[in-house]
Amino acid sequence: MTPQQWIRLGQAISRTLADSNRTDELLVAEELVCRGRFARLKRELAPRLAAEPEALALLRDKPQLGSRDVDYAALAALPQDTLGGAYVRHLRRHGLDPDLLAGEAGEASGAGYDDRDTAYLHERYRQSHDLWHALTGLGVEGYEEVLLHAFTWSQLRLPYSALIVLFGAAKHMVLERRWETLTRGLREAWQAGREAEPLLLVRWEDRWDWPVARVRDTYRVRVLGGAAG
Repeated sequence: MTPQQWIRLGQAISRTLADSNRTDELLVAEELVCRGRFARLKRELAPRLAAEPEALALLRDKPQLGSRDVDYAALAALPQDTLGGAYVRHLRRHGLDPDLLAGEAGEASGAGYDDRDTAYLHERYRQSHDLWHALTGLGVEGYEEVLLHAFTWSQLRLPYSALIVLFGAAKHMVLERRWETLTRGLREAWQAGREAEPLLLVRWEDRWDWPVARVRDTYRVRVLGGAAG
């Protein structure tokens, strides 16, 4: 990163530590620290792309999870124990807008990608974030975000997730006295991410009507919500 980007990253981190609802600053920090990682991740995924037609088709078609591409009213009509039903109810329960994370990777910070496939991997991760919340059973309290990033760190080795775990855990342990919850929960979340199948290139759009229990069993995703309480 350039010196100016390091300064901007410091500003983003300090602002989100003061207010964890600053999604705009979270996106800036994420983009600045993850560009190199997603480029490496694309190379790491090459064997999977060669072996799995679904993963290759996902990168070719580049479907999005924003409201222009997903019929959220149809998902809301699905039973709540399906993947789509559980996902849309998670969004509505917490007042989340799927379009908030549907922007082009690099747009928030100005640190974009030259390669469209690499940019899409970043966008797919970002747009799947709330879906991973629904799968793991974690809500959106600050400490629960920290636990999801422990899961994500184990899955993708994103430096952004490492920063969230490092600074977020310290904040919530000290200010909210969640020492026991986080010391136990962080280990469990990291182990759960390690044990789960790789989730980044799953075509969730083809599984909206699957029972969410079937999805968890298929991809070995452990429910973490109980441990996070």
